[in-house]
Amino acid sequence: MWTPGILWMHVIADILIAMAYFTIPFVLLYLARRRRDLPFNWLLVAFGIFIVSCGLTHVMDVWNVWHTDYWLEGIIKVITAAASVPTAILLWRYLPVILSVPSQRQLRDANDSLARANRELEAFTASVSHDLRSPLTTIAGQAGLLELSLPNANEEQRRRLTRIQGSVKQMSELIDALLVLSRISRHTLHREIIDVSALAESIFQDLRQKDPSRTVEVEIQPGMSVHGDRRLINDLFVNLLANAWKFTSRTENARIEVGQSQHGSMATLFVRDNGAGFDMAHEQKLFKPFQRLHGAAEFEGTGVGLATVARIIDRHGGRIWAEGKPSEGAVFYFTMPTMPITEQFLLMQRALA
Repeated sequence: MWTPGILWMHVIADILIAMAYFTIPFVLLYLARRRRDLPFNWLLVAFGIFIVSCGLTHVMDVWNVWHTDYWLEGIIKVITAAASVPTAILLWRYLPVILSVPSQRQLRDANDSLARANRELEAFTASVSHDLRSPLTTIAGQAGLLELSLPNANEEQRRRLTRIQGSVKQMSELIDALLVLSRISRHTLHREIIDVSALAESIFQDLRQKDPSRTVEVEIQPGMSVHGDRRLINDLFVNLLANAWKFTSRTENARIEVGQSQHGSMATLFVRDNGAGFDMAHEQKLFKPFQRLHGAAEFEGTGVGLATVARIIDRHGGRIWAEGKPSEGAVFYFTMPTMPITEQFLLMQRALA
């Protein structure tokens, strides 16, 4: 029955099957490396070994058409059998985890529910901020009139008036920061390619004009770009770079670096400085509103800037994290898309965050 037609049918089929088997592990390896958060990476590794072994058995079938290395074929089959057992065990073990991965419909429903909750919270924040601004304006006006009515005020009276005016200013800044934070989720994104290197240079020029007495070494990696909303990306970098500028104000030989450490559809960018830094034990507080790791006497601020940054990055489907040491500086890493992305991609990113 070994006619040439039957022989070559078997040979070509085995070669194609082997080639297909050998390509699958590369996909599994890529998936395991890109998605280290997946709880079943060991299953992918075991399955990859099993698939390679299956491919080798087909290679031996082709080889033994013209040779008789049946011992070698038997050894490869034993290896394949040994790889199949842990693969089957791991597959059953991780089956509940695999089934628990949310579907696109579940992700959409969860996202819609979260969006409704965010809209309600933002409406509440805007209402409260508006209601607070009215009495605050009255307090500021009355304090100003009181100051005019006391031309010969003593030191204690001036100190109290200054304290009132300072508190009013601080509260006004907090209200403005809250309104900015609440508007981010309502802002309609107009995505485009943004030259991050040019944007960072422009922001640093503004910082130098506002504080010309300072000398800060600035390094900006050329050629950086992201895909996002220009207004929000501008706010993101204004907050991050202004923070770096502020927290290096008491540092000799201050240095700030803006760069990109990873390329691809989701680039990893960073802002590094050698300023005041922070204790990593308090890292979880960094991106929460009104959580300050430095007192107002050390560095001024509202405590809302990094929360604003985190929300902007979240809207673009990225994430942010930070590293630092007290008095040794800090570095903020964040991921941003470099090309158009779909809503399904954003839903999946948020679900796996």
